[in-house]
Amino acid sequence: MSDKSLNHRYIPGLDGLRAFAVLAVIAYHLNFNWADGGFIGVDIFFVLSGYLITSIILPAQGNDITLDLRDFWVRRIRRLLPAAYLMIITTVIWVVLFNSELLHTVRGDAVSSLFYISNWWFIFHKLSYFDSFGSPSPLKNLWSLAIEEQFYIIWPFLLLAGMHICKTRARLAAAVTFIALCSAVVMSMMYVPGGDPSRVYYGTDTRSFELLIGCALALVWPMKRLSSKRLPSSMKHLLHGTELAAFAVLLLCVFYTDEYEPFLYKGGMLLISITAAVLVACICHPSSFLGHVLSWKPLRWIGTRSYGIYLWHYPVIVLSTPVQEIGNPVYWHCAVRIGATFILAELSYHFIEKPIRTAGFRPFFRRVFLNRFLEWKTSSVISRMSLGLILAAILVFAGGLSGIAEEKKQPQWTYAQSGQQETAASSHKTADHDKPAKEDDSQKKHGGEKTDAASDKNKKESTGKSDTKKNEDKKEQPTQKTADSKQKEVLAIGDSVMLDIASYLRQSLPHVTIDGKVGRQVSQALQLTSEYASFNQPNKAVIIELGTNGYFTNSQIESLISSFSKADIYLVNTRVPRQWESKVNESLRQQADSRKNVTLVDWHAKALQHPEYFTPDGVHLIPEGSKALTSLIIQTMKS
Repeated sequence: MSDKSLNHRYIPGLDGLRAFAVLAVIAYHLNFNWADGGFIGVDIFFVLSGYLITSIILPAQGNDITLDLRDFWVRRIRRLLPAAYLMIITTVIWVVLFNSELLHTVRGDAVSSLFYISNWWFIFHKLSYFDSFGSPSPLKNLWSLAIEEQFYIIWPFLLLAGMHICKTRARLAAAVTFIALCSAVVMSMMYVPGGDPSRVYYGTDTRSFELLIGCALALVWPMKRLSSKRLPSSMKHLLHGTELAAFAVLLLCVFYTDEYEPFLYKGGMLLISITAAVLVACICHPSSFLGHVLSWKPLRWIGTRSYGIYLWHYPVIVLSTPVQEIGNPVYWHCAVRIGATFILAELSYHFIEKPIRTAGFRPFFRRVFLNRFLEWKTSSVISRMSLGLILAAILVFAGGLSGIAEEKKQPQWTYAQSGQQETAASSHKTADHDKPAKEDDSQKKHGGEKTDAASDKNKKESTGKSDTKKNEDKKEQPTQKTADSKQKEVLAIGDSVMLDIASYLRQSLPHVTIDGKVGRQVSQALQLTSEYASFNQPNKAVIIELGTNGYFTNSQIESLISSFSKADIYLVNTRVPRQWESKVNESLRQQADSRKNVTLVDWHAKALQHPEYFTPDGVHLIPEGSKALTSLIIQTMKS
């Protein structure tokens, strides 16, 4: 039995709202620059889920809840597991056969996703949601389904207990709203401005308020009780104005917010969820104008398949997007990916989801597996081949999860140290590059590089010898130095890209102190200002290369620059195939335009023309790229 056949109204407009939400999420993951806030589609899904699941449980009349928990959970399993498991199995098989370098990443993600705990898996393994392509996991979108499934397990008990204690729906709605506010406060308290917000973004504890807001709405605005009578003209105008205003707010959020806005985590998501709840309430009313608009057949088609579309779009995007297209989408490629997503979702909906949802697991497996196996001798060739393919797919999937299938090793790229062993810097491999900035044990192990000219006299001689290559572009070789640059003391602060160029920078600037560290962000660099206070003098220079690992607030970059207000500062902008690239570069440009002692080193413009400068992750540099960046820095300092 489908959810539509239960004792509540089917509202076509809600399918249209689902379509809007899933299309916003797809636009966000395709890196369309006009949809930086498309991730709020997940907020809308959460509010809708809370509203619908509570409406299913509540009786049409009265407050006495009669709930068969086993039947409730079986229906949820029929609704959610088949499509999700199909996507997980298909993705693992694809990775084993065609992208085996991702096998190690996908293996753990797949197991956690099968048990709907992937959001906590990502939290404990410090996997950033917003660095989706740095260490690509095609299963990362399943974090939201994990939260929903965890909620579906707990919420029936809480609803039954709450109704028993509170006695009335109004009191229970007030209690649920209070708990939702507590969850939003926890998000606000745990959020660190300028850092990676993935912990509060993934957490069941910090995202439950969105589901709870939907639950509270169902308690006070149940779809089963909404009258079909026509509203008075004045009330109808109020309803239409409210729903259009709420929809406009959500649309503006898609266009003008982004994941690094501190406001989002300091109450912004709460306001977005409340706005979504207001919109849901309006659409559910029979007199809704927007509900009628969103009932347009193409939107309803997308909405009824929105679950499958959400499942499939992310692995399709991740597994088919080359590094150079991240942040620079090719629109016809995106159209192909969207088309492939819709086709996969339709196949899943027609052949897997609907049959299992209506008839259950046993009839489905009896028809697909058992009957074909028992009728092997008399079945057609196509039937035999399909059964054979299914069995082969199961074996490949099992081999991928068990570790029998071998992971393809990626080429090992070292930082451009020209053969030098300088502290721990030269030991970093691509595996470190693939991870976004984090203060964890891996950083303590790999550490950073902090050297100055006094300790590197012998290193410079051997470095210069090893830098020579037959096919070297002499124009990019940064070996010429003016008398000024020889005498001026320079401080260079950066992340792993700074480590890439360290040896070349030292050749060009003999009086340079380099402090680079894997994964460093601006918030961490601020802690270095007191240590390097001696560089805050008119006759000294400071090179700042940060932003590879995430966005920073304006106050953070202003504070860092102000710490060296007397020195000449050179801000190196970034070429990083991540969603924060444009915002980082815009912030750096504004700082350079507004301060006389700050100059922008426009690495982004040069790097866009030379994808060959980068390692396969699209972020870190091969020796030629390191030389090019160093040369650009030196040229900018001379000009």
